[in-house]
Amino acid sequence: MCAVRKNSNGEFYIDRDYEINFVDLEIPEKEHTHDFAELVYTVAGKGIHIIDEKEYHVRAGDMILVNYGSRHSVIPIEQLRYADIMLRPAYISKALAGANDLFLILQLSQFAELSPSVKRDNTFLHFDVAERKKIEFILAWTEQEQKKRDNATELVLYSSLTLLLSVVFRRMTENQNTRFSVNDYLLQYIRQNCHGRLSVSEMAKSCGYTQEHFSRLFKAYTGKSVLGYITECRVQRAAELILNTDKPMEEIFPDCGFSNRTMFFRKFCEIMGTTPLKFRKNQK
Repeated sequence: MCAVRKNSNGEFYIDRDYEINFVDLEIPEKEHTHDFAELVYTVAGKGIHIIDEKEYHVRAGDMILVNYGSRHSVIPIEQLRYADIMLRPAYISKALAGANDLFLILQLSQFAELSPSVKRDNTFLHFDVAERKKIEFILAWTEQEQKKRDNATELVLYSSLTLLLSVVFRRMTENQNTRFSVNDYLLQYIRQNCHGRLSVSEMAKSCGYTQEHFSRLFKAYTGKSVLGYITECRVQRAAELILNTDKPMEEIFPDCGFSNRTMFFRKFCEIMGTTPLKFRKNQK
């Protein structure tokens, strides 16, 4: 049984320094904080994690690192099942007692040699099918050990977490954006970065394709052109800002990647069927 509790301030805490819990989420999990770090691994389904107001669309094989102090909520989309790996750095090394930053593990433990190479903003990871089998074996083994608490349980738990963190930190030494292919991970990247400059030729190069071939693959996968998909993401972002903020349109359109007001209004009308101003008025 997972010993996760909530204090009077709405903050989650755990009784032990390391715990995993498998969650089948059917209703949204409200925004919260916790006094431990989290590695949230999606086992099946799809969902949205919102961490410090930034959205991460997840699917099977995705892992998100949530550090101390981050505000976190989860929205299930399609039969979302995830493993919640909760830990405090002190579990890895007694020298880290009282530490409230996951990445301190890289400085005062056996992981120190990886520290210079780990990209600490690489907190959204995706693992392929072969890697997922290894991770899910480790998680299932850990869950079994937690339940039975046998003679060597603590040693097995510590060893399994060390192995899991080795896999995670090694992946964090890689540049995720250079591992693109035309799949949901690429679409996730576009959604998260649509407010900035997105180059079709650079994405094609990252996938190892010519721009023409990349565009054909993208159209076959999504039913839309690359630029069309980017524009839809920008309009969706604009619609969310219009609904959830009082920002004027002059601030919204550049924040969504549009270079001028005219283009913004034209594309918004094409996709939403109304002007941004009428959209805001009708939603109130």
